Amino acid sequence: MADLVEKSPARRPHLLRTLLQNPVTVKELRSRMRGRRAFVVLTVYLLLMSGFITVLYGLYATAAAQPYGPEARQAGKTVFGAVLGIQVLLVIFIGPSFTAGAISGEKERQTYNLLRTTLLSAHALVAGKLISALSYVLLLILAAIPLQSIAFLLGGISLIELVIAALLIFVSAIAFALLGLFFSSLMRSTLAASVTTFAASLLLTLGGPALALVMLPIGSTILSGRTLAPIVEVLLAYGGLSLAATNLPATIVLSEVFLLQEDAIFFFTNTINGYTVLFFSPWFVYLILYTFLSLILYWLTVRRVRRIPKK
Repeated sequence: MADLVEKSPARRPHLLRTLLQNPVTVKELRSRMRGRRAFVVLTVYLLLMSGFITVLYGLYATAAAQPYGPEARQAGKTVFGAVLGIQVLLVIFIGPSFTAGAISGEKERQTYNLLRTTLLSAHALVAGKLISALSYVLLLILAAIPLQSIAFLLGGISLIELVIAALLIFVSAIAFALLGLFFSSLMRSTLAASVTTFAASLLLTLGGPALALVMLPIGSTILSGRTLAPIVEVLLAYGGLSLAATNLPATIVLSEVFLLQEDAIFFFTNTINGYTVLFFSPWFVYLILYTFLSLILYWLTVRRVRRIPKK
């Protein structure tokens, strides 16, 4: 009778369950969350953010008591922008610090070769290190949502602004964490990996604005007194938008400006010398670029981990 019973096909493990049951993820999260440091950092982070928002709200209340003081909508945007600015600093500088020593630390403790002799694949090792670091970064981001909700009480913030900001922060957190993980697999020491990671983060954050500040005076000097063709003006405008789409702060600011002034979520039209030109909001271009960058960094990190170290 037992032979007549058809055997049920083996179920493939669920992807989320496989990631959460990754031994590297479990070990890293337990070592991070069981200590006092994780809760101290979270508490100090929320206290500093709460104090900063309280100061901003106090300045608003003082100005509102005067004639022609600011509206509540302006205060809501200020609070929202302050919380978003702190989250930007978090994902650009604090997030990579958790991954910059993830693999190089194993090399310094001389446990990396032992870890590679186990049945754990390179994909599982990289994914485990990444998820354990991202879990704490996302915890810090989610913990700030109650403070961010004050902006909704004051007004001035729409749902689409919140969604766009959340997508930008989430994708940036993954990309910058993978940046630190890649340099951690490339370097032999945590110090070298941390310095290289922060230098790359600064280049991605400040490189575009610095290039724009250098090129604008040069371009103004060269083009002074000349009439540009419409196609040249369009190409310059597209070049500026493309450069802004590689920078997180510039993307947030320009996307907010286009959303408020042009009511544009994805595209809007503008007139240049009588020609109607289609322009794009940089936020979704930023998401595409940094998603592609994250995939490349993950692939390079896995490939680096798979390599047999030379003696």
